Amino acid sequence: MIVESQDVHDVHATGERGDKALAGYEYVAKRPLGVVAVAESRGLSRDVVRGVANRLANSLDVCATRLAADGRLVPAAARVAAHIDRDGSLVNLALTLTPGAGPTANALLCFVSPFKLVRFPAADVDPEGRGIALEASWGVAAIASAPVAPAALVTPVAPAP
Repeated sequence: MIVESQDVHDVHATGERGDKALAGYEYVAKRPLGVVAVAESRGLSRDVVRGVANRLANSLDVCATRLAADGRLVPAAARVAAHIDRDGSLVNLALTLTPGAGPTANALLCFVSPFKLVRFPAADVDPEGRGIALEASWGVAAIASAPVAPAALVTPVAPAP
């Protein structure tokens, strides 16, 4: 069961915030063991963007909590970006993950898979005009050191076919 939480930092409305850690992000949803930040969104309403970030942050936190209880949680970070097709499905998915078997397994289970299940509202627009990029970090060390995916922790992965 995923419990709703609303520990968020909205930087979309003003575009400015005193916290340097949030600079450059449209929206940040922080949970005890995970953070999801919207790096970029195009052609989507604020409510849709917020809803996706919050659902993914809640899911990430539940998954990270379960992995931590099993001793399998590895602090790491990931980035996903995709265009959104006319029917609301994700296309042209691009991944950037922390290197290593543990971080990759955590990323695929707790962040990438839930992201791939997201359906956006259908719209009769060119998919190039709608898209989203999200960054996440999880695990106590990752959360303590940075509220979003630090570039030093991630390595690009070839786009899915």
